[in-house]
Amino acid sequence: MIDTHAHLHFTEAFDDAAEALARANEAGVDTIINVGVTPEDSRTALAFAQKPEYAVQKTGVKLFATAGLHPHEAARGDAALDGIADLAEDVVAIGECGLDYYRNIATKQQQDRALRAQIEIALEYHLPLVFHVRDAWDDFFTVLRDHPKARGVIHSFTGHQSEVERALSHDGKLYFGLNGIMTFTKDEAQLEAARLIPNDRLLLETDCPYLAPVPYRGKRNEPAYVPQIADFLALLRGSPREQLAQETTQSAETLFGLEP
Repeated sequence: MIDTHAHLHFTEAFDDAAEALARANEAGVDTIINVGVTPEDSRTALAFAQKPEYAVQKTGVKLFATAGLHPHEAARGDAALDGIADLAEDVVAIGECGLDYYRNIATKQQQDRALRAQIEIALEYHLPLVFHVRDAWDDFFTVLRDHPKARGVIHSFTGHQSEVERALSHDGKLYFGLNGIMTFTKDEAQLEAARLIPNDRLLLETDCPYLAPVPYRGKRNEPAYVPQIADFLALLRGSPREQLAQETTQSAETLFGLEP
């Protein structure tokens, strides 16, 4: 299985990264994509993926990185966006980028500008995007309408049926990243939306160190917990767990251009 959204490079959370990689490998997670949230953090994610001691020959886990400017950091402007562009040739996606109107740490205008700029970077380098969308669906889909060829994953998807339908109608291919939230949400509409996602548009993720799934609520999340998410989703969607693991892996390989 593939953890398509992790922050294993967050050293303040993972002072035992080698052990976490070993646990991931033992759990059947053989690929991890570490997602950058600022230019500096993106460089750290890329350096983490390239560390000799974390090479797949030693850990059994393939590591990749993305480069992005999180919407909370959107006020940093052109210099930060230039830093993301500088990393584009060495990463598998642009993001985490998007719109977050729940916290509004940056203004809506700043977030819109940063999102559009990162979409342009992704299109220039033929890369997918990792989207963060919170309480901002209408504006998000407005931006996508202006960029019909943009493709990527809506990370930590917690939308409802209407958001699934709108995403599926976008010209560029959009995937849905589901994580531990699904195992503890009380929102039945979110669970119904998770059932409606087509098999070939579903991705697994942890967003570690955040959002640990049941039965690890309140603890640090890590890639080794992907199987718990897969088990829950297989039961929710009424599909064999082995089939879900295979299909989500194939979809991740397709979106991020990974070798099988």
